[in-house]
Amino acid sequence: MDTQSELTGSKTIIAYLANQFPKCFTTEGEVKPLKIGIFQDIIDRLGDNIQLSKTKLRLALRVYTASWRYLYSVKEGASRIDLDGNVCEAVTNEQATHALELLKASKAKVKAQRETKNKEQLAPNSRTKKPAFNKSGLKKAKSNVKRDAANSNRQSKPELKLNKAVAENLQVGNSVKVVLGSKPVSAIISNIEKEHIKVKVSSGMELTVTIEHIYM
Repeated sequence: MDTQSELTGSKTIIAYLANQFPKCFTTEGEVKPLKIGIFQDIIDRLGDNIQLSKTKLRLALRVYTASWRYLYSVKEGASRIDLDGNVCEAVTNEQATHALELLKASKAKVKAQRETKNKEQLAPNSRTKKPAFNKSGLKKAKSNVKRDAANSNRQSKPELKLNKAVAENLQVGNSVKVVLGSKPVSAIISNIEKEHIKVKVSSGMELTVTIEHIYM
């Protein structure tokens, strides 16, 4: 690999490192924890032999050390290695705990992404569209509903059959219907003076009416 364009992707850079330092890096199988400060060791070792962006090298190392197989290797007491595979310092308890937390978080993220993808695949491709109403159409529809309801109420109410009262049959205390408007009102006869009949309606008000307004 002689040009910078060949070393732009993290996978390409990791493959290059595995080729240059086979006792330290690997692209498959078991890996070993890297020495602390391995980044600077790589820069010092490569020197001017190849044009490699430090930013992209750092990113590639981050990808390598964030992989599940690498995090599995970071256990308390495990030996870290340098570029030549030589044993360096051991992994501390704190470092091992941190690696385990990263591993759990990474697995949880992958699981959540998989569940979201499954839900999207099971979801219907399209939803039933609701019919659109303009304002005038909506008002007209509401008006029709009210009109139909009113007609239904009128049709459902039984007609009240009333018979005109006969003067000779009326007595004080009789329950009668008094019609002064569109609706009959229940009342009780409280006094009869010839053609004038005094009645008391349910509200307590007393009225004087003629026989024409009295129904049984």
